[in-house]
Amino acid sequence: MLRKRLAAGALALAVGLAGAGTVLSGTNASGVTTSSDPVEIGNYQLTAEKLDALRLRWGQQLIDRHGTGTWAPMRFDLGDEELALMGLPSKDVLAKHRYPEPTYFDESGNPKRIPLAKGGGKGSGDSAGGDPQSDSAVAAYAGAGFLGIRPGGLLLTVTDKAIGWCSFAHVYGTPGSYKISTAGHCGKVGDVATVIGVIGNHTPVLIDIGRYSKSTGDGGIGKDWALIDIEPQFQDLVTPTMAGWGGPFGMYTATGDVVAFNYSGRNLLPSPSVNPNPMLAQQIVHYGHGTGLGFLVGTPRSGTALSWKPAYYTFFGAISPGDSGSGSNTVTGDTVGAQREAAGINTHIYLDGIQPFKTGTGYLAGTRATLVSATLANGQLLPYPAPVPVAP
Repeated sequence: MLRKRLAAGALALAVGLAGAGTVLSGTNASGVTTSSDPVEIGNYQLTAEKLDALRLRWGQQLIDRHGTGTWAPMRFDLGDEELALMGLPSKDVLAKHRYPEPTYFDESGNPKRIPLAKGGGKGSGDSAGGDPQSDSAVAAYAGAGFLGIRPGGLLLTVTDKAIGWCSFAHVYGTPGSYKISTAGHCGKVGDVATVIGVIGNHTPVLIDIGRYSKSTGDGGIGKDWALIDIEPQFQDLVTPTMAGWGGPFGMYTATGDVVAFNYSGRNLLPSPSVNPNPMLAQQIVHYGHGTGLGFLVGTPRSGTALSWKPAYYTFFGAISPGDSGSGSNTVTGDTVGAQREAAGINTHIYLDGIQPFKTGTGYLAGTRATLVSATLANGQLLPYPAPVPVAP
């Protein structure tokens, strides 16, 4: 019987000893200090001042790269100054290590690992397992009150070339073989997906939870998606339900315009449609790890659909750095009675100067979920801080 023991959106890692009577303190073969003390890893947050600084840096980064009057992929590449604002060491330090176990850095920049509990993440996700309390299980944190590797979770892609900040979109596959989607521009095939939490006095903790198995790369609007295979030890932590909003339950497949667009390359300008189809006038709900303008790290937001093309959709709403690759659902659906259908993956923002980064709102575009070459996993229509076996 399926049992959902964790909740939507997060990576709150409750971790402990690797086995009864096993002492794991000291230094391992890789020179990484380990600790034998059970540690609970919780909600990663930043101050409003740091969030605002990151948001403006992200906006300037996009304008410098792509110019104004264009659509830009929303990935936020983190340099040493941005990483310092986030409480993380430099790019060079982060790129020297991998994080198969929860890892934090001390004041001298030395990595320290927290051993996973016996049984890994068993008992903490959508599939059957033991009691997460007795297992000292790992759980993933994506937003306040929402646990599990799920739509909306914060995603870091750490390589020797760059460190990108994105979010997770939708879950695909079946229990035990789950994958999770994001934007293709967030990582290439073979890159490792890393999540972040905190311990103690706001000390960030990193953990690798999977690897990119498919990616379009930065293919442009409507050609921008990736799939991440979740490691076996973390499969029980996966929940398909979006943090904050619930769903998805099926896919939104209708096409047409609420507002007509003039589209050429990366230039896409809205103009009023004379005969909009009211069935296409969807409210889009999304949950990503965008920051700034009073947003927490991990915040439910909504927007108004403008256009539904076979490969992409556009909407107007609130967005911020870290939202790239996050998932959108529709409030209703493309048939009578349908709710919370998967819309797609948020990938691009229209750059009309610095305005979107001052107001936190703008024109957004994404790749439709129908283009992802995998089978969507349905979530529950009601969001929850701890999954329970309720239908659907």
